[in-house]
Amino acid sequence: MKLTKTLTTLAVVGAVSATAAVASAANIGVVQMSQVVNSYPGYGALEMQMKQVDAQYRPQIEKKMQEIDKIKDQAQAEAEFNKSVAPLLQKENDEVNKIAQPMMQNIHNTIEAIRVEKKMDVVLDDPYTIRAADGNSRIENITDEVIKRVRAK
Repeated sequence: MKLTKTLTTLAVVGAVSATAAVASAANIGVVQMSQVVNSYPGYGALEMQMKQVDAQYRPQIEKKMQEIDKIKDQAQAEAEFNKSVAPLLQKENDEVNKIAQPMMQNIHNTIEAIRVEKKMDVVLDDPYTIRAADGNSRIENITDEVIKRVRAK
């Protein structure tokens, strides 16, 4: 009698474990974002605008960094960096983001639409991120599809 209960318990535990294993299978999408961005219609013009912003701020930032490098006291150097360089970096970053944001939003929306259509649980932005996955998981590279749809818009 005790053996039957033990076997029944083990069978139930085994069934629950098997169900959990199947439930853990995932549909995983991968996309190479650098390839998508570089293929984006009009990316060359956007890249030039971002380079112009960098060219506007880089000399100021480098000049301030040279001045900070001469400061011997670490705390004083850090305070000067926070006071004079960090705001310039933030302004540059904000301007670059303003240029890139519409493109990145369009790419994100396209990826999200494909994820939903293909019932993917997650989309990773680097195919090399996945080192191992459950044998029941499906992994699909959607880079070409994202590029095709973004170009069609």
